[in-house]
Parts: sequence; C-alpha cells; structure tokens
Amino acid sequence: MTRRGLTLIELLIVVAIISLLLGLSLPALVRVRNQAQGAVCIQNLKTLSLAWLLYKDDNDEYLVSGLVGKTPADWVQGPAGAGTILDCKKEGIRQGALFQYVGDTVDVYRCPADQRKLEPGQTAFRSYSIAGGANGEGWQGTYVQATKYSDIQQPAAKYIFVEEADPRGWNKGSWILNPRDKTWVDPLAIWHSRARSSLAYADGHAEIHRWADDSTIQMSRQQEFFYPVPDNEGADRRFMLSGFPQRFVDVP
Repeated sequence: MTRRGLTLIELLIVVAIISLLLGLSLPALVRVRNQAQGAVCIQNLKTLSLAWLLYKDDNDEYLVSGLVGKTPADWVQGPAGAGTILDCKKEGIRQGALFQYVGDTVDVYRCPADQRKLEPGQTAFRSYSIAGGANGEGWQGTYVQATKYSDIQQPAAKYIFVEEADPRGWNKGSWILNPRDKTWVDPLAIWHSRARSSLAYADGHAEIHRWADDSTIQMSRQQEFFYPVPDNEGADRRFMLSGFPQRFVDVP
C-alpha cells in the first residue's frame, strides 16, 4: 500500500493550527511565568524582612544601616573581592551586616524578573534597596531617619524594602524621595507585568503593589532620577509618601 504524503494545502493547514495553538497558549504561559516570578520575589522579600527584624532583635531594637558601602555596619557593601563584575557584587552582599541573618545564598537579594544583569552597562544583581528613612540616606534635611524600631509608627503601613531601578549599574544607595516637596528622587523598578512592583514592610509582610500613574511606569522604564509627575497624576507618589519610614517629616 502506497503512503501518501501531505499536500501543500494540508501542510499549510497544520502549520496554521499549530500557530493558532501557540498564539492561544503563549499569553497563558507568560502569565504563569509572571506569577511564579512574583511568588519568588515575595518570598525573597519576606526572608529579607525577617532578617531585618532579627537584626534589630539582636541589637537592642537598633535598625541595620540602610546605607550601601559607607560603613562596615551597612546592610550590604559595594562590589568587593575578585572575579567578574557579578562576582564582586555578590561578595559585597555577603560582606553586608544582614547576610548572616539571611542564610547562605545571595539569590534572596535578587528578583527573578530583574533582567538588568543582561543589559550592557548595567550588570546589576541586587534588586532591592532599603528606604532611606529606615536608617539609610537622608535627603537635604527633609526627614529624620528612624534608627530604632520604635521610631517607626504603624510598622504594617511602612515599607522597608523597595524594588529599585538604579541606572548606574547597581543600586548604589538607599531608595529616597523628597517628603517636603513631594517629589520622586530615585526611580522605582517595575518588573512584574506592566505595572506591578514588590514592597516589604516593617512588620515582616510583603506584597505586590499595582501602580496607577503612567508617569510612574515611564520613570521605571527610563530609569530616570527626579522624574516629573503631571498635575493630573500623583496617586503613586502619595502612596509612597504615606508609607515612607522615618522619624518625622520636617515640613516648613
């Protein structure tokens, strides 16, 4: 019995069916991937938050330094050691004051959706920064940093860890904004779908927050400092101002 091969029309039909099935399945696969990355990111932040709380428990309620590479007591150090750029950045994490409370892997400090380490001129590894008001950097005298846990009122509403898109190759300092002028300073990172970022709070919980303003999304995409907010926007800026950890705001 002679076996007949596919005709051109039949082959085109098969290709069309396969293409249709791929078109239907790819969005679902992307959603599953995004959900999985978000779950890992949240778990990372919960681990960092627990380490942050354990540190203050061991140090008479004093918070770990939110600076980066300024003092030996900082939660992470700048790039250190030998090897590749990524190796040095990982070693800086290991030398930080918080690492002993985290475990034995630096992967906790990186969101799996953060692809900056693949971009020319970036080679970033650490995805998270500590907000400046949590014993980190100040900004032109606009706030006084909390140094003890008791300085933070309503811990469940005050975030500590933020996903940051520092364009300088790695997150070089604390994440800060200007409470006095109510303006952005550092850019946020948005790696979870089009408009979502992860935050971790002073009570140890973490969540994925959805941004409302187009300007916030553009700030992240462009990795731009001091990004302007149009007059008809500002919900995201108000949200981050309300949750910024600090001792008090010096409002004239």
